[in-house]
Amino acid sequence: MNAMFTNRIGDYFLTLGFFAIFFTFGSLDYATVFSIAPFINTNVITFISVLLLLGAAAKSAQLGQVKAHIQRLYKLYWYCIWTLIYAENISKALEFYGSIVNDIDQKQLQRQGINQQEINELKMEYQDNIYNSSFLSWFIGFSEGDGSFYITGGKSIFSIHLHLAELTLLYEIKTELNMGSITINKKSNSALLIVKGRKDIENLINIFNGNIFIKKKQIQFEKWVLNFNNKYKCNIVIKNFNFYPSLYNNWLSGFIDAEGCFHVSVCKRKIIQRFVLGQVNAKDEFIFLSKLLEGYYEEYKDQNRVVINYLKTDLLISYLNSYKLRSIKKKSFENWMEIYLYRKNNKNFTELDYKLLKKKASLINQLRKIPS
Repeated sequence: MNAMFTNRIGDYFLTLGFFAIFFTFGSLDYATVFSIAPFINTNVITFISVLLLLGAAAKSAQLGQVKAHIQRLYKLYWYCIWTLIYAENISKALEFYGSIVNDIDQKQLQRQGINQQEINELKMEYQDNIYNSSFLSWFIGFSEGDGSFYITGGKSIFSIHLHLAELTLLYEIKTELNMGSITINKKSNSALLIVKGRKDIENLINIFNGNIFIKKKQIQFEKWVLNFNNKYKCNIVIKNFNFYPSLYNNWLSGFIDAEGCFHVSVCKRKIIQRFVLGQVNAKDEFIFLSKLLEGYYEEYKDQNRVVINYLKTDLLISYLNSYKLRSIKKKSFENWMEIYLYRKNNKNFTELDYKLLKKKASLINQLRKIPS
């Protein structure tokens, strides 16, 4: 009888543990949970672990009906009562902590923004948070590719919509900004970061204001800020957009993470290796980027593109070795570099060499099939 009662308590704690996992991660799927876990507050992970441990320990009591188990049963019973009494508080705590990522030593970071040719310190007071300047420059470049300033229900909202393969990157962004919420859609294999709180949006305005390069994004941002001003009766002044990308900050790295493509194709005894950066309705900006990267500008279908061929990639490689990519394109670049170095170090290719390069190229192309 005691073993059966203890077993029921085990079921109770296991069920609580599963609810806690779903509350925190939004899923019970192993792959999803383990990919997000590194970014979740350690207190939440500990709480979930204790619930699962209590469940497993109580269920195992049915195997050994010894006095020690019965003595612990009384304690487990009161743990159960305590959990029921404070269930509402625990639910609120999970809701709160589930959106918090691992603690950052905020006092050791500097919260900064971007200027035209260099990164200067930008002092912004917002919940005592401090941002890293290299992240901010990367984030702005990435947002000009994959970010969205939109208005719905009269509210200004910012979002980043990525493939589920980039879930780790989305949590990294959320961690650095310390704002927003992430929604996972397994049917479409996508994940969405949404920022809509007033203080968070005001903070984003400070980050982007005057630091956007792509003209169409500037127009979106202006409408977005004007709507924010109207809704909250603010008077935030939109700064002049005098920013231009350079090879001395992370903006370009972020933009490449969003819009870049590392391409290699091997056909018989012909190897085509190049880098392509593309976006629609951005002709003037991409002409500028083509000169910056020493590539050439082209229009392909509805896209404006910068193309850099194999023999002209030294500048790009030097830049990306200094300003690292953060998305899955980092792996694409590593595979692409393996082929680049192999070609540099070997002049006379055999049939076996071409087969090897074709196999390496397939790894890059496979990563390119994952939209981001």
